[in-house]
Amino acid sequence: MRWFFEYLWRLFGTVLCFTVFGVGGLVYGLLIFPLIFVFIRDRESRRVVARRLIGKGFGAFVGLMKAVNVVKIRIEGSEHIDDQRRQLIIANHPTLIDVVILISLFPQANCVIKEAVRRNPFMGSTVKAADYISNSEPEELLESCVNYLGNGKSLLLFPEGTRTRHQEPIEFKPGAATVAARAKVDILPIAIECEPLYLSKQLPWYYVPRTVPTFTIRVLPPRKATDLVPTAADERRYRQELNSALLDLIRRELADMEFSRKPIYNA
Repeated sequence: MRWFFEYLWRLFGTVLCFTVFGVGGLVYGLLIFPLIFVFIRDRESRRVVARRLIGKGFGAFVGLMKAVNVVKIRIEGSEHIDDQRRQLIIANHPTLIDVVILISLFPQANCVIKEAVRRNPFMGSTVKAADYISNSEPEELLESCVNYLGNGKSLLLFPEGTRTRHQEPIEFKPGAATVAARAKVDILPIAIECEPLYLSKQLPWYYVPRTVPTFTIRVLPPRKATDLVPTAADERRYRQELNSALLDLIRRELADMEFSRKPIYNA
């Protein structure tokens, strides 16, 4: 019976958290960020302030989810977290709030957002002030990412392109590897596990698992693309091999996380 009351509490906590998230988004989009456009005219200064506010807001949301016991979050490799360095941050994408957690850890990192979000009347001012990269022009998207990294900044990409489907192996699209190869930057791989499954592609936001979901965010040491794939016959081949190397790296880390969770029985 105890688990049932705990379940009801976490269901209430889930509704509370997402209500707060929605209200906070409205306050940011309709009040705070329009004022930022009025009072901060310099684009670079506005970008820094906007991303700092978004990072603080996302951090507060994550803190609330932890405080009401909706989720548990474990960060491994925190010594590698630095969004001020020039690097491409890549991660797998199992749940809806991966990006929220990662932006709270890397608030000044740029990311790619849907053009529909930029046009949203409630969220448009927020993402425009933060100057996130839009996916409105697929032909120019890769070049925008490469140019941004060329300016000495960090960029966050999810190579899967969408959330992982449950019980299906993760697959990476070649875009992130292409950006890394062209920009010649360090790559910061992050493996994300959520156990039990929560806020995945097939589950509604109000689904509450029987036990508290635990997020493990494993931040690996930065790698150079040439360390993963030393050489290749041509650029296309190099991008393919780099993409495969990044995918294998994340898959190995996820397999290690799964193995670590399993109890060991002595004969």
